[in-house]
Amino acid sequence: MTTDLHTPDNESLIEFPCDFKLKAMGKNCESFVELVYQVTIKHAPETPRENIEITDSKGQKFVSVNITFYATSIQQVHGIYGDLKKHPEVLMTL
Repeated sequence: MTTDLHTPDNESLIEFPCDFKLKAMGKNCESFVELVYQVTIKHAPETPRENIEITDSKGQKFVSVNITFYATSIQQVHGIYGDLKKHPEVLMTL
């Protein structure tokens, strides 16, 4: 199920600017964490590495990467999620 972050008149339901936490899931490897971080800093270059949180799946085959960044607009958020969804290593985003 996809949740639209817009109201009918195309205004965001999120007040910007704000801290925004994204989540991306993929196979458990260091390159996946780096991929999610690189996509994030492409759109939010001031995001420090310290804002990365990693959670392994129960069997440790998969990983959830959470990154909190300072979001300035809905277009910025959509840009990050759009780039992540295009990448074959990304299994899911929230």
